[in-house]
Amino acid sequence: MSSSQSITSFMPSPPFNDPSADTILRTSDGVAFRVYRAVLVCASPFFRQLFSLPHADTEAETPVLPIDEASHLFDRFLKMWYPGAHTLVAFDGLEELDSLIELILGKYDMHFLTPLLQKHLHNYIETHCVGVFAIACYRGWRDVAQAAAEQALKTDLFAVLGDTTSKPQLKHLSAGHFQALLKYHHACGVAAASAGRMLPFSSAEYCWLKCGTCAAYTQVYEPIATGFPHRVHPRAWIFEYLEETSAVLTLKPRATFYALNSLVSAHIKAAACNGGPCRAQGPRDIAVFITDKYLPAVNAAIESVELDI
Repeated sequence: MSSSQSITSFMPSPPFNDPSADTILRTSDGVAFRVYRAVLVCASPFFRQLFSLPHADTEAETPVLPIDEASHLFDRFLKMWYPGAHTLVAFDGLEELDSLIELILGKYDMHFLTPLLQKHLHNYIETHCVGVFAIACYRGWRDVAQAAAEQALKTDLFAVLGDTTSKPQLKHLSAGHFQALLKYHHACGVAAASAGRMLPFSSAEYCWLKCGTCAAYTQVYEPIATGFPHRVHPRAWIFEYLEETSAVLTLKPRATFYALNSLVSAHIKAAACNGGPCRAQGPRDIAVFITDKYLPAVNAAIESVELDI
């Protein structure tokens, strides 16, 4: 049985079953899509050229033209742009969207759909950041690639290296672009990890600068380094928090601060202060410190790093 005679359970939905349409496009699995030639010609240079060629069925009441795509994919393709069709809002995964992007831009040369395709691709950034990065680099969509690279910063660098969810899309990723992604991730980690070292001295009201009860940090800071008029003996727990957090940020620059174990550890150590201000003010001061000082400094450090693609 030929492909044009094969049996399929797929049935075109409106407007692709309109009996008044002047053209039938028959897919590789034998499904007939009834469409208007003028719409196709206006949308795609491919169809414009196709209809300029002689065909065996040109004398038929409704000409039938074969196409290479299977019905499911071709239906998705038409629904993205054909007048009167329900707007397509979901796909069967990033791999199908990748196939549609190739179909729309590579075969049918419909570049007016590029903004829409970028929007749909952007929707997969949280779940397939490396795959989206690969497709965006291949297509030259820098803004989408940048957003995907930034999303990857929420993931451990080793997880980026071992990502398998985006394996089908890695065919698009050149060695140069993959190296650029890893260099960007590493540079952001270094920048984020070094962003907070002197921030504990940014306000004399922080409990870890006023407390003399709980364990002090081993290093005594001089006035020239801190901006204070006297030698400063900060508490150990705030620097232990910074060191633990920096270690995480090195591999995961966009880690969620309030979900880190280092914050829990800092609260416990501050609460262990026997009668000093750290016990009473510690949770409040570190929350203010993170929100007002540390997180903005980390974000600024990351934003100063450029993605070289």
